Amino acid sequence: MNQPPIPTMRIEESGYLLHPPYGNRYVAIQVDPTQWTHVCSARFGPGRPCSFSKQTKWTGDSYRYDIFIRPEHRQISLRWFNGSGEGWLIAEDKNERGERCLLDHIAQLPDEARRWDFCHFIWSALSQTRRAVVHTTEDTWEQAILQKQITIRKRNGRRTASIKPQITRSTLGQSPILS
Repeated sequence: MNQPPIPTMRIEESGYLLHPPYGNRYVAIQVDPTQWTHVCSARFGPGRPCSFSKQTKWTGDSYRYDIFIRPEHRQISLRWFNGSGEGWLIAEDKNERGERCLLDHIAQLPDEARRWDFCHFIWSALSQTRRAVVHTTEDTWEQAILQKQITIRKRNGRRTASIKPQITRSTLGQSPILS
């Protein structure tokens, strides 16, 4: 592990809400790291066997995770750093409602390498899902354009585009399970 216990950070970094409110877009927000308290690091730990060779050890030092809290705003955050940059995934701390955030559980794990495993899973799942959503949306719009299924409206001087709904015949009543 060639990383310090507390990460080096920029004056201002970008972040996202871990789970944006319903109906909202995934919007980048600016984070001032000085307003946050470092709870724990989640560094990779000793080298582990690579997938292609048991003799070759992967150190994981290019990935780093840290958990921070901002109690006065009831927030907990996973900060990530890797070859693609750094960022914050911010969640609401709901402890006073009797709900505990997964990050709170991860922060209490004594084994730092296990914390890294869970943090990496959260970061990679969200990153890959976000990319999949972008590709799926692009594909949906491309098909709608090619099939001429786009509606353009103008309201109050503002133009919007939407995809016409597909009308499909329901087979619900034909299901042998529901008969």
